[in-house]
Amino acid sequence: MAFLLLREAIRARIRAICLIVFSLLLLIGPLFTAGVSDAAKPPNSLKSNAKRIGDARVKLYERTLRAHLASDPWPLIDLEISIDRWRSAKQLIEGMNRAGVALGAVTSTNEEAIEKAVAQYPGRLIPLTTSATEKDWGQAGSLSGIKRQLAGGAFGIGRVTWRPVSSDKARLKRAGEALGAMIRLAAQQRSYLVLDMPPYDDGLEILERLLRETPEARVIWTQAGRILNLNALPGYGHGLLRALSLRHAGLFFTLTQDPPAPTDVTIPRKNHLYDPGGAFSREWRALLEARVGHFTAGNDSSPAGPAVYVRRTLFFRQNVLGKISPPARKLIAYRNAWRLLTNRVWKP
Repeated sequence: MAFLLLREAIRARIRAICLIVFSLLLLIGPLFTAGVSDAAKPPNSLKSNAKRIGDARVKLYERTLRAHLASDPWPLIDLEISIDRWRSAKQLIEGMNRAGVALGAVTSTNEEAIEKAVAQYPGRLIPLTTSATEKDWGQAGSLSGIKRQLAGGAFGIGRVTWRPVSSDKARLKRAGEALGAMIRLAAQQRSYLVLDMPPYDDGLEILERLLRETPEARVIWTQAGRILNLNALPGYGHGLLRALSLRHAGLFFTLTQDPPAPTDVTIPRKNHLYDPGGAFSREWRALLEARVGHFTAGNDSSPAGPAVYVRRTLFFRQNVLGKISPPARKLIAYRNAWRLLTNRVWKP
């Protein structure tokens, strides 16, 4: 009898101990599993790191722009500078200083060159992804490199160079698909793409289709008003750009090009911004005033160098920006570019 009582007592004690252990597990279990869950699902370090880098750079750029505004009512933000066309980043900064350019978005065919220049002048130069021609950006796997550079702090995709002159429809289709993938990536990253494409019918048709498919995308088409081959797109001019800006809210244009040729030259004009004799075109001025939200500055025509860069930019400031209304002047000089770069409206 005594043995039976002892056995029951031991069983009761074991049950009590088990109950205590079970209760403790209920209490500390969620804390333990939460720790395991967090360890199993680390934060997206690439994305958070890119945001930290981007925010820090934007603060630097804002200080730079405000410092320039203290002495210049309309400093420029140049959105299409290729470091490859300069001997050094120092030479580029010298040209920017003389031309009244506060900030420059820089690209290169070499990723290290971009990183080095931006590290040398972190408050003046804005990194884009590496520039490439169709044979490069049309290759399989090129998109992964662009993604990596955007995750590393690049502000935009570019410059993407395309010369869509080909009777090969299959090639045009492949190029269109590759360009579409980059445009969609830019939209997903809330970024933009810089497109260096002369006015060609085939290229414009593909670009418009891609913009219709991804209406939230932002594409900067470079060198508006400049046309080297008058037969490539006969209807190109201020009327077409007005229509394009009305059809596509995310399509932007850079404006800065070489000054017009002398009046005694008989070859067709390459730059439509200026009438024969050098005066800024009334039609283009009306376009800029009416569709001012779609235009910004970008200065990357060959050849490059401080003297050429300064001459071209100062001519643009005096003969284009100086001929339009003050509100439009500020938007084209720096405010539109600031919104493209930062997704923020500039606050005076």
